Amino acid sequence: MGVVLIIGVLSVMAAVGYRRLIASSHVTEATSNVGAIRLAQENYKSEVLRYAKVSASLATTSYYPSDGSTGNKIAWGAACGTACTGGSEPTWTDFPFRPDAPVKFGYATIAGRAGVAPSPASVSVNGQAMAFPTSPTAEWYIVAARVDLDGNGTFCNVYSSSFDGRILVDNDGE
Repeated sequence: MGVVLIIGVLSVMAAVGYRRLIASSHVTEATSNVGAIRLAQENYKSEVLRYAKVSASLATTSYYPSDGSTGNKIAWGAACGTACTGGSEPTWTDFPFRPDAPVKFGYATIAGRAGVAPSPASVSVNGQAMAFPTSPTAEWYIVAARVDLDGNGTFCNVYSSSFDGRILVDNDGE
């Protein structure tokens, strides 16, 4: 009976470890793509002399190709709908970023000029506020990714910006 108990405990620990490994691999998708979107923003600026405001905002409805609420993989390249600003701004299909495979996360990137404060003024990363300047001295961009991997209503969020070179993960492996 003791052997069965030990095997049961070890199998539960293995299952939890495997779930964390799988969740971590999904977060790797987002950190890689957020880094690639940052590079695409810099490339866009070198050609057009400003950052691209591809998404209307960082609100839930502005993430592409989905809001990340299902955690299902979705192919890149569909119509933007409310996820794009339109007008003179590029859409996700025009922006110089293309992932190699369908994605689980939804992505958003906003931009602004010097003197115009970002909205939102901050985002929360693991209980800490990542605040943006209220009066930026240069053009700026923010990149965000989000997904609810297990359908429990808690989102894993990945953020980066021109204000801070880091890629920050909130609720890693939620």
